[in-house]
Amino acid sequence: MQPLLDGDPSRVGDYRLLARIGKGAMGAVYLGSSRGGRPVAVKVAKPELAADEEFRERFRREVRMSAAVGGFWTATVVDADPEAPHPWLATEYVPGPTLHRAVAEHGPFPEHAVLSLGAGLAEALQAVHRAGLVHRDLKPANVLLGPDGPRVIDFGISRAMASTGMTSTGMFFGTPGFFSPEQTMGTEVGPPSDVFSLGAVLAFAATGSAPFGDENTPAMLYRVVHNEPELDGLPEKPRRLVAACLAKDPNARPSTGELLNTIGDSARPSGEWLPPDVTALITGHAAQLERVLHRSTRQLDGSPAARERVDTLSPAGSGPPASGSAGAGPSPEPSPNAAPRRSPPEQPPTAEPSARPSPPGPPREEVRAELPGQVFRTAGHLSALLWSGFSALLAYGAIRLGGQLHLTASMRAVLALGVFLLVLSAVLSLAHALLPGKKLKINQDGIRISRMGLHRQIPWKHVGRVALVGAGKKQALAVWLVPGVSHDSRWWHRVREYRGASRIFTIGASGGWWKRRREARRLRAALRQYAPRRYDSRVL
Repeated sequence: MQPLLDGDPSRVGDYRLLARIGKGAMGAVYLGSSRGGRPVAVKVAKPELAADEEFRERFRREVRMSAAVGGFWTATVVDADPEAPHPWLATEYVPGPTLHRAVAEHGPFPEHAVLSLGAGLAEALQAVHRAGLVHRDLKPANVLLGPDGPRVIDFGISRAMASTGMTSTGMFFGTPGFFSPEQTMGTEVGPPSDVFSLGAVLAFAATGSAPFGDENTPAMLYRVVHNEPELDGLPEKPRRLVAACLAKDPNARPSTGELLNTIGDSARPSGEWLPPDVTALITGHAAQLERVLHRSTRQLDGSPAARERVDTLSPAGSGPPASGSAGAGPSPEPSPNAAPRRSPPEQPPTAEPSARPSPPGPPREEVRAELPGQVFRTAGHLSALLWSGFSALLAYGAIRLGGQLHLTASMRAVLALGVFLLVLSAVLSLAHALLPGKKLKINQDGIRISRMGLHRQIPWKHVGRVALVGAGKKQALAVWLVPGVSHDSRWWHRVREYRGASRIFTIGASGGWWKRRREARRLRAALRQYAPRRYDSRVL
């Protein structure tokens, strides 16, 4: 969540806005509060869409039909105003991360969580289809993970099945990598298209990658239509399920009811249906929501000056309509058309010569840990522990054997040296097994490496080039820093040179062959997403 900007409204209809959540295809999304104190997500249309009569007509129809969508796993539409100067839609607020963020930060889901996710999404789509809608943009970013199960959101670009005449020629709905072949070809789109997207979403949840690639290129569009999906790494039951959903022929795909019959009740979401790290993320969202609501309650209980700014997007509001910044992204600059905030009256200076300035706070983190991003961790602790035990047993056996044999002085010296090396290997391997692994996070700020509560930050402004170098167990992430910036090796994070670069994280230490291959693919996707101008995709 981000604080409201100067150009943002403080109220939309009957809902008081508390914070910015983000932005979508339709416009800005805010956390709001109803008169009774219930949290809601309020989506406000962009100014250019508000001026489009065709959009308003489509929005009116979709609001009516979306309000009819029931089901357990959809975010309920609670209110809307298509006639407002800036049309808006309020839905149930789900205190949890998106599926995209959960997988990006904590890795793919286990089999049980994937099946539970599939059951929830299939039931959500069943409710959407019964209301006469096709979602058209089911993707990981449109799936929220709540404590009791997933929620499908964003019917803003979905369209009534019968409203084929309301789409302009060439207009395209969907997200590359998750839409169906019929969406790609521009042919008729129905419920089977959502089932295809469901299969792609489940493949992403189980592997961390879209089944036809993560890049947005014509080659990927070709693969969606003509190639088979990459389903390596999926457990057997989810693989069969996903393969059926990703059939090229819409008539060959299972219905949502058939999917629910296949998954069965064994995958029913429960209080512990997600991995512990993702459950902790949901708990953090709920705690953040409580803090925002508590802070807003305190402001309302305070002086009237805390409630002066009431710019509303509703025709019945008391202030002027909001400016264009309401539909923009979370930019730090206010809109030039927005009314400035009222400054508090100046206080007379106090004559206290002995007053000392307060000590400065901690410096701002250049790579913020709270931002979403891709997370990678080193592994190999179990193999190190096993090797430590094996080396210790060999050393013990050599000592026992040496005591039973009549050896010369030189042979005893060689035996003693061998025992020493085995004991040293056992101690070092045990230390490696017990030492916490390194954690690498890549986000929009840069690269953050953590171990035992210690952190190293490499902001993108310090990086001239970044690439994945080496192969096999020596494959690693390397960065070439801009002139004037240097790396220093630390005892908890050793930096090794590589052709003028610094190897900062070894992918080869993330596990076996298959896991290294999967993690390398995730790492390349993260670099393409967060550092497209600095990422060198060549094999070095």
